[in-house]
Amino acid sequence: MTLTWTMKTLLGILPYLITAILPFACVPIPVPAQTDSQMMSVMALVGASSAEELDEQEMERFVHFLNHPLEINLESHAKLLSSGLLSRYQVASLEDYRLHNGEVLSFSELALIEGFSQEYVNALKPFLSLKGKEPPGQAGQEDHTVRQDILGRLSQRGKDLSYGLKYRLSSADAAEVSLAGRTSYQDNAQWPPSSWSGCAAFFGRRKPWKVVLGDYNLRFAQGLALWSGLSLSGFSSSSSFYKRATGLSPSYSWSGVGTHRGVASDFQAGRFVFTEFLSFPGLKDRMEGRKSVPGWLAGANAGYFGREGQVSVTVYGGSSGGLLSADFRYNRKGADYFGEVVVLCPEWGLGTVAGAIVPICPDWKLSGVFRNYPSSFSSPYSGGVRSWSKTSDETGIALGLEKHGFEFTADLAAKQEDHAVRQGKLFFTCPVQVSDRTILLLRATERFRPYEEYLRFKTGTRVELKWSSAGISARYGESDGDAWMAGWRIEGMLCRSLAGLSYLEFGRKAGDFSAWVRGTLFMVDNWDDRIYSFERDVPGGFTVPAYYGRGFSVTALGGGRFRFGKDKRKTLKIHLRVSSIRYPFMKEPKPSRNEARIQLTASL
Repeated sequence: MTLTWTMKTLLGILPYLITAILPFACVPIPVPAQTDSQMMSVMALVGASSAEELDEQEMERFVHFLNHPLEINLESHAKLLSSGLLSRYQVASLEDYRLHNGEVLSFSELALIEGFSQEYVNALKPFLSLKGKEPPGQAGQEDHTVRQDILGRLSQRGKDLSYGLKYRLSSADAAEVSLAGRTSYQDNAQWPPSSWSGCAAFFGRRKPWKVVLGDYNLRFAQGLALWSGLSLSGFSSSSSFYKRATGLSPSYSWSGVGTHRGVASDFQAGRFVFTEFLSFPGLKDRMEGRKSVPGWLAGANAGYFGREGQVSVTVYGGSSGGLLSADFRYNRKGADYFGEVVVLCPEWGLGTVAGAIVPICPDWKLSGVFRNYPSSFSSPYSGGVRSWSKTSDETGIALGLEKHGFEFTADLAAKQEDHAVRQGKLFFTCPVQVSDRTILLLRATERFRPYEEYLRFKTGTRVELKWSSAGISARYGESDGDAWMAGWRIEGMLCRSLAGLSYLEFGRKAGDFSAWVRGTLFMVDNWDDRIYSFERDVPGGFTVPAYYGRGFSVTALGGGRFRFGKDKRKTLKIHLRVSSIRYPFMKEPKPSRNEARIQLTASL
């Protein structure tokens, strides 16, 4: 009762609260969510061209490593792979380098290791630590530090209440245990959580192996056989052409969408890695009270990882059929070649994907990928590259040209069953360095469907201006120092009619404290012209509303990190986000919406 009354009180004083927070955009107060440069890093690592293409599970994963960077000089093979930040090929190259040359002492040195590049290392920086203990040529000592992370989130929208809880216990070298659950605004009951996940993972230090019980992710090859979590539909940036497989990893997401529930393990023998898994599709829904008939899925992956490439084979079978997959990746003189072939049983569908990323001159890269998925191919666990909604009944080719943030991609695809159903997509983005403190971002997209009568063309344009008092780079994002910041965006969409959105944002970051305020105006008269716009949220949160109607919104976000304990390694983070959206410019009244969210995170 008291908790609900508190949230209602926050919503009642929302206009005054936003007004009160505005001055603090220039004064350090308790830290918000991800910075723009960190968001740029996340997008580069997953192949997204904008924050609107990400999802909540990805943000949860990356926020963890913002708080606890991956120590690439000290972590075991199993922990490096489980992070999901590095592919198996990159882990193999890194360990080989550490064995012969000792610890990596700088990010410039990391960029010289096979499988890495300067651009990829720049994206990895916020999530890595170069901490080391031993002289060159010697492995790090075992770390037995025990760490606890506790997160609680409470949100209210109108009369609806939701919450989320997370707990994670980890011993740096041995094991990790996690539990997470949450409710949604639509739930009739607040207990038990309508969505929950949990897992226990055990790691080998001296011998590379791991075992996971509960929820886990499987990401192999180019995603045609098995790919958990985010999988972009359609092509935007060149980095979306290629999948960086990470194999088996524990799942720490409270939604657990796309994960497997069961038991899995892997171990390494020389340059070979073997993964085995048994999961029960439908069990998660059944355990969360939804009607479902649990099935079973068992399989394995065997891979060889050398200095210049990798090959692997994946096979699985279950209550709904099975498949056999073979894939490769080869790197030669800075060029990457990759592909995968999958045979689906009992339909005997054959899915293929092949591509290359080739440097054509200094700093320029040309990318291309071809895929062919007949109608008989439809894997329920696929996350392969595609233009349509599923990896089935599609043939297409995509090409991309890239240099330091400038990108142009083109994709052509058609249905195999009906060649009249075809689609073309164009994507263009270009960052312009206006000054040391200002950058201009230009973006344009075009989707063409000749078979559509009224929605044949869908054209999007975006102009974004960013300023930081501490300096900002079109290539690397804003400086890490304390700064005042501002951003302005204007965006248009033309499909059924003309739609537009514009926002102005101010912020201040100073050490462990910062705050942001955003005001947005929008005019979207048709649902087909809706505009998705990413908004800052609490760490691990993900808010991408679809703007539809005519009105405005105001959002304020603030928070802080407080350190305590003898060595100041324990932290407490408090974040508050309030927002309000109104529709005063519509002929037919549309109800306004207020929302408040508070999150507490303790790392012990």
